[in-house]
Amino acid sequence: MKNLAMAITFISISVIFAGCGGSSNAPGIGQGSVIAPQQCDITSQKQFVFDVMHDTYLWYDQVPTVDIADYNTVDETLDALRVAQDRFSYITTESANDNFFEEGTFEGFGFLALINSTQDAYLLGYVFNDAPSGRAGWKRTDRITAINGVSSANIIAGTGLNAALSGLNVGDTATFTIDTGDGIPADQILTKALVTMNTVLVSEVVNTGSQTVGYIALSSFIENTSGEFSTAVDTLAAGNITELVLDLRYNGGGRVSASRAVASYIGGTNVQGSIFSKTIHNDKYTASNSSSLFDSFSNALNLSKVYILSTASTCSASELVINSLSPFVEVVQIGGTTCGKPVGMYGKRFCNQIILPIEFQSVNANDQGDYFDGLAADCPASDDLTRGFADVQENMFSAAIYHMNNSQCQPSSSNKFNVNVDRQNAAENWIPQRQVN
Repeated sequence: MKNLAMAITFISISVIFAGCGGSSNAPGIGQGSVIAPQQCDITSQKQFVFDVMHDTYLWYDQVPTVDIADYNTVDETLDALRVAQDRFSYITTESANDNFFEEGTFEGFGFLALINSTQDAYLLGYVFNDAPSGRAGWKRTDRITAINGVSSANIIAGTGLNAALSGLNVGDTATFTIDTGDGIPADQILTKALVTMNTVLVSEVVNTGSQTVGYIALSSFIENTSGEFSTAVDTLAAGNITELVLDLRYNGGGRVSASRAVASYIGGTNVQGSIFSKTIHNDKYTASNSSSLFDSFSNALNLSKVYILSTASTCSASELVINSLSPFVEVVQIGGTTCGKPVGMYGKRFCNQIILPIEFQSVNANDQGDYFDGLAADCPASDDLTRGFADVQENMFSAAIYHMNNSQCQPSSSNKFNVNVDRQNAAENWIPQRQVN
């Protein structure tokens, strides 16, 4: 599939939408008026894609005029039918979609890689615990300098990380040259495996001297997220935190239900009974427009303020947390402008695949939600891959602490770009926004 949005190389799969995976049970919209093809020849599949994009697609009345005979695949057909502002609609397999969102699993090595400013190494943004890389002891701040004997500089200048690891099946191996910071790169052989994600990457209570700060970093919003976040909340509450930092810098989104749960754990009694979000469909399906309320949890933190760390990779359901909390809780956004995805999809199954066209827009209780240019940070700060997530000297966390202590943004000269990370436009053929290895 054509990779349309910024990619953080992630080989295999991650999340790109603020909706739910799989087929929808939304009243009235569901499968819409289009029925999955009885025959799975390519012409029938392309016609199905064409029909869906003229039915439940949010911008169905702006779809370009095309002849499906001009395109060889369903992906090419979808690409041709998107409107200009749509970076997100995509097609994937049923198995990949269901494994990720239902089971929290994918096939890969289990690390997030980013390119350093000199483009000669891959920097690890995070590593999943139950993954080949996690079991090998890899961590954020480590560097990959070569793969299978080819330097990272050559891979970056060539076809990229995903291509370098393409064709590997579960059980196959790859040799990574890793620099852990001691200046002595070492080769490690990892075996590709089924990775089970921990969406809570870090959960710590950090004493800054003047504040007791709860810090939670989230990788995505999937079925497992609510339970993991609840456990993290219990740990923070036991530490008697006075402030909370929610790190969403790499979180590309996921399920609305998981996003709502996280926001509800944060706001607690400050949001209970209030509207979390309103869902708006195209004018064919206005009867399906609806509102959802925040969840009620007995162990919620009941906070009136939260610090959220963001980058251009903070997308979709992550932005929904920010936007939906804002009418009720003071949200101080630290870092960079988010990706700009106030829309989502339900998904329609056909021929062992799922098409996920943009089918709704989300707004908050104040009807705010037209942030296609992203949500701008209150205080700018750069990602710093030379330090761990909860390190008080890490750029973004440091900027949050400064604001806690001074009620204003840190002077820009105090928050330097230790690592200028460029996102590689990865080409792995699953989903177009984030990918994990």
